[in-house]
Amino acid sequence: MTSRTIVILLSLFLAAGCAEIEALFKSTPPPHAPARPATPHAPARPATPHAPARPEAPTPRLSPQVDAESETRLTEEVHAMVEGVERTLLSIDRQKLKADQSETYHTIQSFLTQIREAVTNKDFQQAKNLAQKAQVLSDDLSKAVH
Repeated sequence: MTSRTIVILLSLFLAAGCAEIEALFKSTPPPHAPARPATPHAPARPATPHAPARPEAPTPRLSPQVDAESETRLTEEVHAMVEGVERTLLSIDRQKLKADQSETYHTIQSFLTQIREAVTNKDFQQAKNLAQKAQVLSDDLSKAVH
């Protein structure tokens, strides 16, 4: 080795420290994945590049508790609103809808599905809120196409 090369190497050791220079020449091992306890009830679902990993159990939703009388009243109100929305949707010719109107139509249908799910889960306030939104959207849509 030439004295110039030795001086450069010594300068590197002094400037960066021996451990950092040594790290430059060593290959780094791949990081270890954290160990996760396996659940005996459900097999683990690996994440695919196209879909994110799903949680093993859905997070429970909290909904306000209502007495039997309020439950009956809210269920009847929601049922009446849903029937009105469905009648309005049946009166609309889907073939004549513009793109934004078609999107609104599908949003209303999505609300109807969510309403049924909320009633099944006894989340009557959520069902009523969704029914009101569906009713407003269906009324607006009906006015726009008729």
